[in-house]
Amino acid sequence: MWTVYSMLRTCQNLNKNVDISKYHKLQAFLKRSSTGYQPKKSKILNDSQINKFLNEANGQCYLGIKVILIMGYSGAMRRDELTQMVIHDIQFKEDSIHVQIPKTKDNVSRLFVITKQTWISIIQKYVALCPFNVTCKRFFLTYRNGRCITSPIGINKIGQVPRVIAQFMQLPNPGLYTGHCFRRSSATHLADCGRDLLTIKRHGR
Repeated sequence: MWTVYSMLRTCQNLNKNVDISKYHKLQAFLKRSSTGYQPKKSKILNDSQINKFLNEANGQCYLGIKVILIMGYSGAMRRDELTQMVIHDIQFKEDSIHVQIPKTKDNVSRLFVITKQTWISIIQKYVALCPFNVTCKRFFLTYRNGRCITSPIGINKIGQVPRVIAQFMQLPNPGLYTGHCFRRSSATHLADCGRDLLTIKRHGR
């Protein structure tokens, strides 16, 4: 219901210059109607499922998706953070990759490091195929038939990646693997490793 309200609010603002957010009775009705509503949480991918996909999925078809998975899981990234990544956010070191996320939901930049060599190799292979240039600095470009083209991947396409992975893995209810999957999977992994709550919060803030 809130989704429909949001669309109506935008349309009314644009077409009739009417701000329905000031309709207090409507706001009160929506709040009453949503009482007790609990949104479904995204299902998560565990370590074995992630490694299985990275090892078994055909690189010719799934290379871009593999890199989105590695980045999203390693950095507990939101889909909008993945969408806005640019090549300059990534630094290749001798035996690691440093990734800076300059714009986050909380306006606090964060850094994460990828050290697993097999994952680094996948990212390097992707970067070698991408035609990064002055006009297109976005890191995630459309990947088709073994090559990248200068057409950035949109936020909705990024958000569908967990579902694509779940479908490949033939996991039940693939539609429940949403754009929030990577953050939840990453946080769950830290919790399973015995990390404290503060560390988990800092990891994905």
